[in-house]
Amino acid sequence: MPPPIVYPSSRNFIDTEIFGKMKLARIAPASMSSDTEFLRRVTIDLAGRIPTANEVNAFLADTSVDKRDRLIDTLLASDDFNDRWTLWFGDLVQNIYDASSVGQGVLNGRSPYYHWIRDAIAGHKAYDAMVRELLTSSGDQIANPASNYFVRLYQENGPPQDTFDNIATQSGTQFLGLPMMCVSCHDGVGHLELLNKGMASVKRRQLWGMAAFFSGIGVKFQTQGVGGSFVVTESSGTEYRLDTTTGNKTLRQPSTGASDVVSPAYLFGGQPADGENRRAAYARLLTADPQFARAAVNYIWKEFFGLAIVEPVDNFDLASTTQATHPVLLNELATYFQQSGFDLRALIRLIAQSNAYQLSGRYGGTWNETSTPYFARHYPRRMMAEVLLDSLYQATGRHLALNVSQHGVVTKAVATPDPLAFVNNGYFQGPFLQDFGEGDRDSNIRTQDPTLLEVLEMLNDRQILDGIATTNTLVGSLLSAKKTPDEIVDQLYVAALSRHPTASEREIAVAYLNGGTLSERAPDLQFVLLNKLEFLFY
Repeated sequence: MPPPIVYPSSRNFIDTEIFGKMKLARIAPASMSSDTEFLRRVTIDLAGRIPTANEVNAFLADTSVDKRDRLIDTLLASDDFNDRWTLWFGDLVQNIYDASSVGQGVLNGRSPYYHWIRDAIAGHKAYDAMVRELLTSSGDQIANPASNYFVRLYQENGPPQDTFDNIATQSGTQFLGLPMMCVSCHDGVGHLELLNKGMASVKRRQLWGMAAFFSGIGVKFQTQGVGGSFVVTESSGTEYRLDTTTGNKTLRQPSTGASDVVSPAYLFGGQPADGENRRAAYARLLTADPQFARAAVNYIWKEFFGLAIVEPVDNFDLASTTQATHPVLLNELATYFQQSGFDLRALIRLIAQSNAYQLSGRYGGTWNETSTPYFARHYPRRMMAEVLLDSLYQATGRHLALNVSQHGVVTKAVATPDPLAFVNNGYFQGPFLQDFGEGDRDSNIRTQDPTLLEVLEMLNDRQILDGIATTNTLVGSLLSAKKTPDEIVDQLYVAALSRHPTASEREIAVAYLNGGTLSERAPDLQFVLLNKLEFLFY
């Protein structure tokens, strides 16, 4: 008879739901993560970097029972947290200097927009407040950076209704996780039944009602001196009319005998109150919608577990009863987020403190892929491109300092204003980031899909070769300080893998260093450590 399955205790309702479902399915969870595994994971997830050697040694030496919780709070309060989650929100709203497929990018507003997002994150601004501020913003894109949300979505060709539709579909996808683009051209019926039954029932007329909230929006370029900026305006007397026969959408015409004016109407019910600004009404209705909180927590969950409760994250099917792996948990998380005042840090703390998040990536039994939706183990994933680049610099004892035009000096990739900043400024780090799936917030989404280019980069790129040189690097400083082979092995392991070597690893590595010229073999050891899957994945 097999031994009984042992499940971790529940620290919060996340564990109650995750382990409860595992118990019903008789699925055994992985053991709890080791201190080094947890330290590396939570530092990357919360702060967008690997732990320093001092942090590794201090955490391992700490014997207090609450050290993991205290570490989480320390990371949540760090400036690194602000950088990492500014990057996340920048991805969500697609802050990019110049775009090709949608709108025009934000040009001179790119960096002010970046700083607006970062200031909001650093200032603990509530997530719903950030979204409302974006959706109601007006004015110059530099003086009022939130207005870059509309500059990014504005479309100069075609009738203005195309832009109004795009704003409705983009905001619906970004903040509700609903794929709305199809119904901006035709009814969902006959098109979406196999993709999204909920959206299949949505009519184009309903999308027009969403777009009508933005019918007063205008974006114009004003020249100032040698440059200029975009300005977002709003006209109170402009209506959404069904009078177009050109543009990127199919024609808009009223039904026979019906009015050609579409009044603002939220997809799930609600209109502007008397005298209420239309965009303010839309922002109020959207952020009060339970789906707004559900979409947000689903996004955040994926950042920590690599797999969302609803996949894809931007394709919620509200007619499905089986799409969510843990529907009760999704709603509980959404309720918690809403009741916390849409506090990102509170939600992230809740997730990071759960034993479900702290499970090991190593599985003691035979893993069955059917167990994947149960979150029975931590699913190792490659560091995102910017984190990987910064980790290479940190692990090799180097410092990044690159001047980005119209922004200033950037000292880490996680803190760049947009994905193409290094590419557009001609830095060799740019192609490295692109090869590791950084994307462009436009036509190429961020990805963790493996490619042959990633292998070649880790074997031959300057990021690696410069890092294992013997000048201005960690290995160089260890050699200059006349460190013993045993000391070199230990410090290289901690720097790259956030842990000390095992006894067998130490024995093999020390024997290798002693078997030849130390100045030649120490860089070889670091090269091997940087190319271990354990460095790339966490």
